[in-house]
Amino acid sequence: MTYDCLIVLGTQPDLQTWEFPEQIHDCIRTAAKLMAEGKAKQVIVSGKWSRRIEDLQLGQPFDECDRLAELLIAQGVDERVIGRERDSTDTISNLCYVKQQLLIPAGFKKILFVVADFRIPRLKFLVRKVFGPSYEVDYQPVPADEATSPSYNETLTMARTEKFLAPMKDGDHDWLADKFFDDPFYAEVTEWHLAELRDS
Repeated sequence: MTYDCLIVLGTQPDLQTWEFPEQIHDCIRTAAKLMAEGKAKQVIVSGKWSRRIEDLQLGQPFDECDRLAELLIAQGVDERVIGRERDSTDTISNLCYVKQQLLIPAGFKKILFVVADFRIPRLKFLVRKVFGPSYEVDYQPVPADEATSPSYNETLTMARTEKFLAPMKDGDHDWLADKFFDDPFYAEVTEWHLAELRDS
């Protein structure tokens, strides 16, 4: 099966070295292999930086999408087939901005996410909510251990996200227009990050 595009989502790098966790490098290698096999017309990389980076004003020296693109190019992917989304700071905005900025203008409907396996349950939920039923979406799982990516807490994040998006109709990305990033959902996240800083 071939796809209109692959999507690789960014993630928070190590705050000391600014290096991505190994699961991101594995996703990049997998995406590059799939592109070399002709599985998609384009590969989209998504992300500015994380909410934690934003909230704590940590000064990340690059946008995630640019670093991901550099890694893909190093694996032999032609820069001309790499699409970049550089406004998002969490997975919800990843999907919303990718849909608005890249998928809709290109008419892309058949999508393959290349993603760490532990991220897939929450990602499937978010794809249903943000993309809606008109997209055909598959997932290429990359084996990974959530414990090796300390910025994740999938169980807690899933519970909070389900509650936040409960009023949203599937596919109605416009519902999110006034939510980034002033909604109480995000204010609570910011307070967690500031509390982490105070306690450190």
